Amino acid sequence: MNYLACPKCHEPLQRIDKTYQCVNHHNYDISKRGYVNLLLNPDKAHNNPGDSKESLIARKAFLDQGYYDPILFECTNYIKAHSSQPLQILDLGCGEGYYTYRAKQELGNENTYYGLDISKEAINMATRYDKDIIWMVGNSKNIPVCDHSMDVIMALFTVVNKEELARCLKEDGYIIHVTANRNHLIEIKHLIYDEVKVKSDEHIRLPFNVLESYDFTKKISIPSHEDALNLLKMTPHYYHIKKEKRGILDTLPSLDVTIDLRITVYRP
Repeated sequence: MNYLACPKCHEPLQRIDKTYQCVNHHNYDISKRGYVNLLLNPDKAHNNPGDSKESLIARKAFLDQGYYDPILFECTNYIKAHSSQPLQILDLGCGEGYYTYRAKQELGNENTYYGLDISKEAINMATRYDKDIIWMVGNSKNIPVCDHSMDVIMALFTVVNKEELARCLKEDGYIIHVTANRNHLIEIKHLIYDEVKVKSDEHIRLPFNVLESYDFTKKISIPSHEDALNLLKMTPHYYHIKKEKRGILDTLPSLDVTIDLRITVYRP
């Protein structure tokens, strides 16, 4: 059973053949790729919101190599230790779907998995991993699931809305929030910026009960130019490279980079 909800009226959606429909007769067709578009026009700033196709392709190519699997394992190990299956698990801002897919591999088929991203291109790519995951195009400010229906919400490197998180989670549910610390990918920052500025992370902390919070730091080796370039392309830093620094893209060497994250588990 799934707990999809209509983004217009928030009534539960029922699947009828190749369409989802609510009691108010709002209909949403399931695409040939198997996802459902639940993104309303008022919930998007322009026609193609979300990450660019170039960034998504680079992200998929990089993540498929397993470099960031240690981050995923931090999330799935917590779920294994603190929750009993079956679970309703939502990957918020899932992008091209790698973490959602790998979470299912780690946690098993007993759970129901949802992947939500505002980018239609990202969700279209995600369906190639696993068609049994419920893939949705939607906005994190209007999450199309029923009230208090999710056991776990994973939010890795994505924008969240605290009101929606509180609405969607069960009373004993929790969110695993992964955010970048100041030294995350510091080696790349030094390559492309004249001055590395330190930003406060105060605005990304959530006003919820903290079940667990810790820093996760790890060095990873990226042996090839192609993989290093894909890592750069999947970050916002790629779009901030000054003209005089563009030559780095052709000469980017193999790298040892720092993963520096804050992993916080919240319960509203």
